[in-house]
Amino acid sequence: MTAPRDSAARNRALDLSSSFCIRAPAGSGKTGLLICRMLAALAVVDHPEQVLAITFTRKAAAEIRERLALALASAASGA
Repeated sequence: MTAPRDSAARNRALDLSSSFCIRAPAGSGKTGLLICRMLAALAVVDHPEQVLAITFTRKAAAEIRERLALALASAASGA
């Protein structure tokens, strides 16, 4: 499997030393990238309330919340 053309930008988005704005067309993997960034941030903060992500629709927020919860549950179970 080949790396996406934007793999360098995706790697920069995972660098927690700075803020990052993700803008891309539908179906490009924005939500997955945001989940990865949030998981990386949760791994280094003292309190989960220190992590903030902003999206523009309730539907997207619900999807992010669900996918983040699944990722955390998967990690907790050792999967």
